[in-house]
Amino acid sequence: MTSNIYVLVGLVLLLGFILGQLLRKAGLTEVLAYLFAGVILGPILKFSAPEQFSSVITGITLAFVAYTVGLSFSFSFLKKMGKKVLIILIIEVLVTSVVVWIFVYSLTRDLPLSIILASLAPATAPAGTIAVLRDLRSKGTLTDVSIAVVGLDDAAAIVIYSVGVVWAKTLLGGKVSIASSLLYPVWEILGAVALGGAIGLVISYYTKKMHLSSDNIFVICVAVAILCWGFAGMIGVSAILACMILGMTVINFNVHIGNRSSELIDNIMTPVFILFFAVIGMAIDFSQFASIWAIVIMYCIGRSAGKVLGCTTGGILSKSEPKITKYLGIALLNQAGVAIGLAFLAAQELSEYGVGGIIITLMVTTTALFQLFSPLCIQYAIRKAGEANI
Repeated sequence: MTSNIYVLVGLVLLLGFILGQLLRKAGLTEVLAYLFAGVILGPILKFSAPEQFSSVITGITLAFVAYTVGLSFSFSFLKKMGKKVLIILIIEVLVTSVVVWIFVYSLTRDLPLSIILASLAPATAPAGTIAVLRDLRSKGTLTDVSIAVVGLDDAAAIVIYSVGVVWAKTLLGGKVSIASSLLYPVWEILGAVALGGAIGLVISYYTKKMHLSSDNIFVICVAVAILCWGFAGMIGVSAILACMILGMTVINFNVHIGNRSSELIDNIMTPVFILFFAVIGMAIDFSQFASIWAIVIMYCIGRSAGKVLGCTTGGILSKSEPKITKYLGIALLNQAGVAIGLAFLAAQELSEYGVGGIIITLMVTTTALFQLFSPLCIQYAIRKAGEANI
């Protein structure tokens, strides 16, 4: 049933909060609670959200997420991480994507679907991973590298997704010229980099000359992130990549504004996340569950194998400690918010081709599975490495 939008928003926030408290006590991520809130209100109680509302919530949420992810890419942070971590990160991300693509494509023979799932696979769940590490009071090189890599995995996933979704749209678009198939992806990616960088430079330059209160910084950064998302849609470039480049530019050209905006945006993200993931939960099509289990299994196996193989290979090539080579991949299996958010964005971008629903259902299902067993894997890795202190 179509509901009063104010009633729906109030119910979503209240139910999401209650379920979040319950799942937190069970040691599970609150993202699942917010999804369950949407499932209860949508598929079960038959509430429906207006399409425009879903679109606006999606855009605002992912604009904020991409912007804050970009803020983690300061030159000083990348320099601090060192070559070893960057080598491990790059190889882990590439190997994970390739292995998932091979596994899914070998089963489905669906090239666009396998490309999208492969582009989502590198994303890890920083909050869930760090929570387990804190519970174990772990200290050591494996712990440090795990925290560094999970923080950068999501940024890498956004870049790979931006390329993958353009490729998938090109494949699904039917007969196109060779020139169009080559130029369109280049425009969507490079245009996004140019847009985000240009807006970031302008904001960084002008805010340096102004004495801004926290409220002023908050308003400016929220407005700029949303404008960047909107402009990207108007000119046909990757909105999520543009917003990430915006954040990256701001943190490197105006550190004060970048750091303060990250803190201020974090303060409003809980209700935004509840609404966003509830909207996704309301869009889940349970009629597809029976037909996707083989893909779910292949994705989970492929992603797990890719993470382990990628980290092992990266560890060997970077000449890292044996415990990093052996156990880092096992500690990076958690999957949550960014993967689901990108899946929902992909579903919107590919809706005209009829593949959107299955992508959402696949990612929600695999996320639930990884949420259940990944904490045990993280504990195993940290204990075997001798870094647990409880």
